Amino acid sequence: MASSYKLMMTGVLVLIVFGAAMAYYGYDTAIYPVDSSLGYLNRAETAQTPEELASYVVKAQRQLPASGNPVWSFPTARTDFGLIQKELNSILSRANSISSLEQYSTEYNTGMTDMHLSLKAIQEDLIDAMPYLYVSTTNIMFSIVWIAVILGLFAIMRRGRAKFREEYENP
Repeated sequence: MASSYKLMMTGVLVLIVFGAAMAYYGYDTAIYPVDSSLGYLNRAETAQTPEELASYVVKAQRQLPASGNPVWSFPTARTDFGLIQKELNSILSRANSISSLEQYSTEYNTGMTDMHLSLKAIQEDLIDAMPYLYVSTTNIMFSIVWIAVILGLFAIMRRGRAKFREEYENP
């Protein structure tokens, strides 16, 4: 009985450690880069100069995937990372073009407002895509393994309980 109890407790500990590692890995590879880029885009949206705006957009671009669409069921252009990257490139070119304008001119202010609104729309698109990032192939495979471990523990517990009943109920 003691050996099966130790085996069961080891299995539970392995299950907890594996679940925590799976959650950390999934967040670190799928969610954190997009969440980090959302922070940079938020800072870019509040930037007061085109140079500052461009530096935050470049940092956000490095964090975002270059292509792909996390929405498997019904992908849209709003959640396509390739199109988001193109829009960020467009914002960078607009920032470069208005950086030479006078800071208090109408053209400068219109350009900054346009870029701020574009960045707001991109942030909303990324927020819409966030829940679908959890459903990656790697996360699905880890979840299947985790469920298999849980079912294995239940099978071991059932066998241990049956042995216990045989030994102590029928002497």
